[in-house]
Amino acid sequence: MKITLVSLLCSFGLAFFLGEAESKRLSQQASAELAQKNEKQIAFLENLFHSISLVLNQTSDLYQGQCNTDVLNFMRKSIFNIDGVIEIGVVKQGNNRGTLTCSSWGESEIQVRNPEYHEGFKFSGPHISNLYNEQIYVIKKSTQEIEFSALIKHTSIDNLLQNIKIDTNPKGADLGTNEAELPSEFISNLYYSYQDKQELNASDVFYLSIFVLSFLFFQFISIPFLTFLTDKKRLKRKIYSDTFFNVYQPIIDSQSGSVFSYEIFTRCQDQEHAVSIINSIKKHNLYVDHTLWQLDKLSTERSHFHCKNFQINLSAKHLVNSKMMDYLASIDAAARQEIIIEITEDEDLFLNREKIQMTIKTLKELGYRFALDDFGSGFSNFSYIFEFDFDFIKIDKSILKSKNGEFLVSFIEIFKTLNIPCIIEGVEDKEDQDRLTSLDVRYHQGWLYGKPKKAGMA
Repeated sequence: MKITLVSLLCSFGLAFFLGEAESKRLSQQASAELAQKNEKQIAFLENLFHSISLVLNQTSDLYQGQCNTDVLNFMRKSIFNIDGVIEIGVVKQGNNRGTLTCSSWGESEIQVRNPEYHEGFKFSGPHISNLYNEQIYVIKKSTQEIEFSALIKHTSIDNLLQNIKIDTNPKGADLGTNEAELPSEFISNLYYSYQDKQELNASDVFYLSIFVLSFLFFQFISIPFLTFLTDKKRLKRKIYSDTFFNVYQPIIDSQSGSVFSYEIFTRCQDQEHAVSIINSIKKHNLYVDHTLWQLDKLSTERSHFHCKNFQINLSAKHLVNSKMMDYLASIDAAARQEIIIEITEDEDLFLNREKIQMTIKTLKELGYRFALDDFGSGFSNFSYIFEFDFDFIKIDKSILKSKNGEFLVSFIEIFKTLNIPCIIEGVEDKEDQDRLTSLDVRYHQGWLYGKPKKAGMA
């Protein structure tokens, strides 16, 4: 329940964060596309106005007070070449009214608004033209007494203004949110205003998809993994605290009646949860750390024992672990002579047999001895005996307790032939002891001789 709740909260947070990031990405992409469109529109209009300004400049150069053929031809040609321009005219200043003295139609004396002098090129409109019976824009250039004008159809400009607005006064502080303004390069009083940013939001499907996928990720992968790492770290601290302690069970040399060696086991202060803690060590792959702790503990408790042989259980996974091997190689040479490594039969022992064979050979050269543990149970296979160089064979107590006593006799005879000493587990009463003595089994282990106890009590 706790993992589900955390997964929901994390999924909601991640969906919100990625949704906001996607909205930002979409907005940036849309804004970039919008800016590209704006640039194209403004560039097109600027090209149009530049062409008109060039025509008006050339008209002013050609016009020398006379509406002659050169001026008329140039006006008519320009109207034909520039889209949207419907007329070019020359207006002279008068006392109260101006006079249209020259246009593409020819010389005339039409009374119009009196022109005003201004610098550069000026834009005005839209105006209602009675002559053309439609709305027009006007671009003008003036001298002290004459104005040169180009009339542009209102629709020719407005059809180009998809995202752009034009005005003869700057908006400045009146610009709306996400709006920008740019002055014309060629018309002194013309300004382009446009939306330069676009705000878009990620779709509901995007948010829902991220939420579902992230929930599955957090619920089944991320949080369980983090929980695993946290539990592993906590368990590792527990291994090196006072939670665990070593106990030692004697293995008896029946010929001398003395202790031959002690097998090391682990016990937990919290007896109620001991099994689950040991299982957690395996689950979290801390078996090497746990074994290293056992060996460290042995080094501090060794002085409590008269017998100096100690048997410790290692699996095939221990023997292919570099940390474990480095530790075993670092132990004092005298202490190495006292340790018998019991290898548990399992699949890994056979799967990694070549590497483990080399490891056993290396460790035996350092002074360690080896025993095959629990022979007769689980994965029991005589191929282990011939594949690996064992110094002892520990026969599982199930063979001793078997109703078919011939199994035990057969195993003992085989190992006597191979000259490998046997250690019999599960010796619990005098009957077991007498039976093994009659079979000339030298090493006995079981509750008859002692249960696993702490150092100083064994």
